[in-house]
Amino acid sequence: MIKLSNYVAYHVHSDYSLLDSCTHFEDYVDRAVELGQKAIGSTEHGRPIGWMRKQMYCESKGIKFLWGVEAYLTEKIGEEKIRDNYHTVLIARNKQGREEINKLIMASTDADHFYYKNRITFDEFLGISDNVIKISACLASPLNKYEGDDKVYEKLARHYDFYEIQPHNNIDQIKYNQRLLFMSEQYGKPLIAGTDTHSLNQYKAECRKILLASKKIEFAQEDEFDLTYKSYDELAEMFRVQDAIPENKWREAIENTNRLADMVEDVPIDPSIKYPILYGSAEADRERWFARIDDMLAQKVVTGIIPPERLCQVRANIEDEKKVFTKIGMCGFMLIMSELICWCRDNGIPVGPGRGSVCGSTIAYITDITDVDPTIWKTVASRFANEDRVEIGDIDIDVIDTDRPRIFEYIINRFGEAYTARVPSYGTIADKAAIDDIGRALASKWQKAHPDTNPQECPYSLKKVDDIKKQYSADPDGTKKKYKDLFYYYDGLVGTKVSQSVHPAGIVISPITLTDNFGTFYKDDMSCLEIDMDEIHDGAGLAKFDFLILRNVAIIADTCKLVGIPYPRAHEINWDEPEVWEDMRRNTTAIFQMESPYAGDSLRKFKPHNIFGMSLVTACIRPSGASYRDELLGHKQHHNPSKLIDDLLADNNGYLVYQEDVIKFLTEICGFSGSEADTVRRGIARKKPEILERAMPKILDGYCAKSDKSREEAEAEAKEFIKIIEDASSYMFGWSCARTL
Repeated sequence: MIKLSNYVAYHVHSDYSLLDSCTHFEDYVDRAVELGQKAIGSTEHGRPIGWMRKQMYCESKGIKFLWGVEAYLTEKIGEEKIRDNYHTVLIARNKQGREEINKLIMASTDADHFYYKNRITFDEFLGISDNVIKISACLASPLNKYEGDDKVYEKLARHYDFYEIQPHNNIDQIKYNQRLLFMSEQYGKPLIAGTDTHSLNQYKAECRKILLASKKIEFAQEDEFDLTYKSYDELAEMFRVQDAIPENKWREAIENTNRLADMVEDVPIDPSIKYPILYGSAEADRERWFARIDDMLAQKVVTGIIPPERLCQVRANIEDEKKVFTKIGMCGFMLIMSELICWCRDNGIPVGPGRGSVCGSTIAYITDITDVDPTIWKTVASRFANEDRVEIGDIDIDVIDTDRPRIFEYIINRFGEAYTARVPSYGTIADKAAIDDIGRALASKWQKAHPDTNPQECPYSLKKVDDIKKQYSADPDGTKKKYKDLFYYYDGLVGTKVSQSVHPAGIVISPITLTDNFGTFYKDDMSCLEIDMDEIHDGAGLAKFDFLILRNVAIIADTCKLVGIPYPRAHEINWDEPEVWEDMRRNTTAIFQMESPYAGDSLRKFKPHNIFGMSLVTACIRPSGASYRDELLGHKQHHNPSKLIDDLLADNNGYLVYQEDVIKFLTEICGFSGSEADTVRRGIARKKPEILERAMPKILDGYCAKSDKSREEAEAEAKEFIKIIEDASSYMFGWSCARTL
């Protein structure tokens, strides 16, 4: 419930303002909701980074999100760069305001604008429309720091919508607040109360100090600025104690934060799936896709890659998949993947045979997206795509590291820079790194207090901190109790974002322009999104293409070059050659997933003689196979509640190993469609009992119809096996993964 006296914290920094906060934005939102506040802003330094995650969290909590940024300004750009870098808060009034800010921020990160920080020029700032609310920000504002041309200063002053006063009991802030009050009356601009929040509470503020000290970052008069999140009463008390301007003026400035929130329009996130367009429209892409399938199938039939005895099943699979891809709008995505992989092969770029559930798609095999024929390897299409799919398509491609830049260049040239961007990733403070950071900060503090003492006597010397880390590895709880002064800050630092880079594997291709709709910036000469991998998938609905480095692809490619043969395709290989299997059991060097001593020993113990046997070894040596590993490797036959299920799992020696085994049970025994079966499988795996509860009558009816037992006995068998599935669902391995990794 919103209090009669309340305010909106619009000037807020989270740990997305790298190295300047230890507070997650979600914690601010929770506090704002607790205080009954109606909105909260996000104004990270330089860029509106992570905005989608923040907005989605605000919406889940029923609080309004104010989309903004604390931008850096420079008087001008040119050959001689000046490190002025003034601060200004920009809040988008509407969708057009967001787009306008996004374009400015993208420009601010180019080589001409960037100088220590990404900056926009005074002229660019003066060109900002009324779709953006412009606020003068902190003591680093040009209204406080700029000492140049008076006419320029007046233009800036007149262009702001609000002058920001802050409640810190600091002489410079007091004088600046008084100056802003005078200017407010001079230019008819309202004052607004900004908090410049950097920490949730006093504990987080202390952790922030430790973080800054560990990185040797210092701010003048830092102790005179309370940058913690405030309630209305706390904020009012700070202004009262500061006593810089009359009470009616600062109370009006606080009330203006609520008016600011009212000025901002809600801009809903569009989570709809957005596959790229190649040939003008989704319909045109679909037509091209179907024609491509027909042409490439005909080619595989003519060349004998698809023999007559498999053609009927291949055609049936294709027709089923066409219906699915059409219904879920995935045709264009598959067309892109096919063209992309074929371009790689045509240009001498080796790619892996396929990774994950896409290897269940016959169309993917026919169109060379994968080199895995489901009619041979028994992979399941519905694991990749089915009529109930609500998530955007995802296909990972294995390549060689030196080839990846060429692939990215091709994609950018093919679709255009406006529709392509790399994906950001963040470095966070891990447990041992937190101990290091705290140790450095406390050592610095100790040395300042003991300037004439031997540094080796410092209780936080590098050697002593290293010893603390070793103790922590052996006994975390005991070490925390032993070194309470150091670990006091530990929980407040672990997980804090401290760096940002470009994800090496991912690139987004979009049907809509990325800079204005989502925000982009230049990083290492690459256009990169302001939203991360999870936001791209869960909020934006954008298609991300991942090109993963697999050393084995390079080994195979190099070997083929040495012996003068082309990179092999699956149909060219005799997968059942006994001598090869015998050699692999003898020496597992360069065999993916089998190179460790444990994996090699497991392979030799099981003695597989085909891919199906190796797949069982691949699955059981993972943590997910712990419950049945020894029995399976020893070829001990497992017995299930009925012979019906034993026969279903005969290829696995009776063990429930793969996620696809659940789909087989539901489709082949219980009569479910592939789509229905995968929905139930996902529901069980994600601990959604209501999905299984709805499906249970059909499971029981289908099972009992196939069973030769009485209804009572058959139901008991089915329920027993369903319980086994539920217990195993959190660790079952993917059949496609086991065969293609």
